[in-house]
Amino acid sequence: MKMPCLFGFVILLGGCALSRPDHFYVLDCEGQKTPDARTEFAAEVTLRVTVPPLVDRNEMVMMGGDGVRILEHERWAAPLSDQVAAVLGQDIEARREDVIMASRRIAKPALPNTTISVDVVRLELRQGSGVQLEARWRLENGQDGKLSQGRETFTAASADGSILGITHAIDTCLGLLADRLIAGLPR
Repeated sequence: MKMPCLFGFVILLGGCALSRPDHFYVLDCEGQKTPDARTEFAAEVTLRVTVPPLVDRNEMVMMGGDGVRILEHERWAAPLSDQVAAVLGQDIEARREDVIMASRRIAKPALPNTTISVDVVRLELRQGSGVQLEARWRLENGQDGKLSQGRETFTAASADGSILGITHAIDTCLGLLADRLIAGLPR
């Protein structure tokens, strides 16, 4: 009777020794510099972002010719949709020093508020090659009520084909999207 228990324990111990550790990744503002302290802003921007449910999960999802692969041990440190929204907001602020991103109205109701809604239609991560991000957006100018819309696909190569290189490629695509969005912001 002791032999089957010992055998089961050895198998369980062997399985634990073979388990792979999880790796966690975060997105980062492209070319992030230390921002100067700012107290005056010309406009406030509210940003809403959606990401496809297929990729908005804890594990990274890689696209391939034969479908998708879910990388169980390569994980996002925070929800991908939250990271995309945060990095996109940081990219916009880094490119336009007269703009402040706000999740809700802040203490200056006199500031014109522009609402940006971004729908990431497709986010394809391909290990060994890079990233393709397709987005639709709508900007509603708080000063004059003018609406503008756009849709574009952004691509970036992974510098070294690694998972970390893929995260940097996403950062690059978000930076390109930020460039398009600030072009529509009022001056």
